[in-house]
Amino acid sequence: MQFGVFTVGDVTVDPTTGVAPTEAERIQAMLKIAVKAEEAGLDVFATGEHHNPPFVPSSPTTMLGWIAARTEKLQLSTATTLITTNDPVKIAEDYAMLQHVSGGRVDLMMGRGNTGPVYPWFGQDIRKAFRWRSRITTCCAACGGNG
Repeated sequence: MQFGVFTVGDVTVDPTTGVAPTEAERIQAMLKIAVKAEEAGLDVFATGEHHNPPFVPSSPTTMLGWIAARTEKLQLSTATTLITTNDPVKIAEDYAMLQHVSGGRVDLMMGRGNTGPVYPWFGQDIRKAFRWRSRITTCCAACGGNG
């Protein structure tokens, strides 16, 4: 069994202060939480991938790469890599690189996870999402993942 921290990276009002952090402040808080998670002896830090407000983690590989450079044992999880709007080769390459940079600590989780309005931003048609998913899992399996 593993214990860890998962965040969707939402920018919401702090109920104790009534103030919402800026996007930059939220990102910095997520990075600090990840480092503190390892210091506290937790096993995993996971972040989702989002491309619309009120969420900030649009580039999990960048965030997890930063965390990998500052931790030694913490398992790094995507908690959802959006496979219906991302290019399959780019996903495979980015996470293969992150796996090498982190010393094998990446746990790639893939899912659909997008809301309808996001698809056109990536030049995708929501009606083709399942065919896209199949292409990505095939590509990732070919690059050494288990699909």
